[in-house]
Amino acid sequence: MMRAILLASLLIFSACSKKQAEPEPVYTLEEFNAVLATTSAIPDKNTANAINFADYSPGVNRINSRPMEYQRLSFAIVEFETVKQARDEAMRLNQYYSKNWLFDKVEGEPILEDLVIIKFHATNPKRRVQRKPKNIPAESHGDSHGAGEHAAPAGH
Repeated sequence: MMRAILLASLLIFSACSKKQAEPEPVYTLEEFNAVLATTSAIPDKNTANAINFADYSPGVNRINSRPMEYQRLSFAIVEFETVKQARDEAMRLNQYYSKNWLFDKVEGEPILEDLVIIKFHATNPKRRVQRKPKNIPAESHGDSHGAGEHAAPAGH
């Protein structure tokens, strides 16, 4: 009898822990780079804009993190091991994050904010009301036109 109760409670606890153990979705480097490739952001070669990793909390992937430039504006993309680490750091710095990536030096730059909101669906956890992009980058306009508008009629 005691064994049955112990076994039943063990099964219940293991079933509950599976729900909590499911990892939050993260961007793999390949997925992140694929989205980044759809923008005109480029690595920032100015050494003055290099990332100072001492400014960030633990959990930073130093290899994949890098300074970037978009329309002559510098910002940093910083990969964290977990979504929670990226979210906490975005909250601390009042910046944007998406999944396990932090976008630093973006807050207050509407062009950069639009870029990360549109392309990466990034949010700033300190904002109660998230900013709505005003300047939609030109490369995203093609998505709204269906192929049916310019396709030949069926049977021709």
